[in-house]
Parts: sequence; structure tokens; C-alpha cells
Amino acid sequence: MMRIVQMNPVLLTCLLCFLGLSCNTKSKNLEKVSSTEAKVNDTLAIGYTYWWPQNGPFIGNCGEKYSLVFLGTIDEIYKKTELQQYTSQRGIIRIDEVLISKKLKNSNYQEETYVSSDCFADVDAKKGDKVIVFCYEYEGNTSMPGGKSILKISDHNDPIVGSIKQYIQSDQNPLSIEDDVHIWEEIQLGSELEQIISCKKTIF
Repeated sequence: MMRIVQMNPVLLTCLLCFLGLSCNTKSKNLEKVSSTEAKVNDTLAIGYTYWWPQNGPFIGNCGEKYSLVFLGTIDEIYKKTELQQYTSQRGIIRIDEVLISKKLKNSNYQEETYVSSDCFADVDAKKGDKVIVFCYEYEGNTSMPGGKSILKISDHNDPIVGSIKQYIQSDQNPLSIEDDVHIWEEIQLGSELEQIISCKKTIF
């Protein structure tokens, strides 16, 4: 028996290395699982109201009130899935700054770091892009009605960010950003803003 042990030091070394690598790999896998679970627990899931006829920052005749608006960075976008009624594409956004958050009956923003939704099929942005996100209330829950509700921005000083901050500060009075129509025309949303301005002037 002594001869066998003495004749196989290389085998013994290889065995020890293998055990060490296995333990290290297992440890890394556990860390990855733990990290994924932590991320899931720190993510606000937002529904996709794909059947709404409008989406974006200015919807409804006079402007639908926001439930949540935030600046963020796209963390991940997954592959599209063709469902019976709509195209689902899940994405995750890391929240950088919350501009407005309202308490709803069923779901609320509770300082989560991430937001996930499956409304990315028509989002004109990619992983790593800075975005501004517009959410609304639907049956007591926070929802996103489509791709125009996630707009790419250059940074937090982008003109549309300044315009939206002013709009929110005025309790979403569109007359407060009437001079910003040209800013929104550059991203094909000028007519939507003009609609709610016109509505406000009619009922003012």
C-alpha cells in the first residue's frame, strides 16, 4: 500500500486540484444564484397595457396623470416572443432617479433598484442607453402602455428631461411647457403635446 501512495504523487496532486476547482466553481455558482435572487427581490415588475390606443409621455385628451416617472439605464433586453395578442419582449432598467411616484392600491414603488416589463418590442433603445420612463395607473397597478413610454435620452440634462420636470412640478399642466413643443417635435411627439395643450386651453 505504501508503494502505491509513493508512486502516485502526481495523481494525488491532480485530485487535490480538481477538488479545489470544484469547490471554487460551486462557490461562484452559489454567488451568481444569490446575486440573481437579490436582483429579483430588488426589482419592480410593471405590467404592459398593450391594448391602450396611446403610449408615451402625453396620452389622453388632456394628459393622463403619471403614476411613476424615472430616469434609468437599460440593464438588459431579452429576445422577443410572439404571443397570441401581442409581441412580448422583456427588459430590465436600473433606476437612476425618480421624478414622481404615486401610491396606488395594489402596487407601489418601494425604493427598488430595478424595473422590469415586457413592453420592449417597440423601444428604440439598447442595453446601456440612458432612458426616461413614463408609467400610468391601471386598475390600481403601475403599467406601461408601449415603446414610446421608454424614451432614450443623452443624459440627465437632456432637454426632454428638463421639460418633463417642469411639467411634473406644475402638476402636469401642459401650458407650463407650451414653449417646449419644438423639443418634442424632434422625437415625433409634438402633436401629442399640442393635443393636451389645446384641451387644457378649452377647459381652462
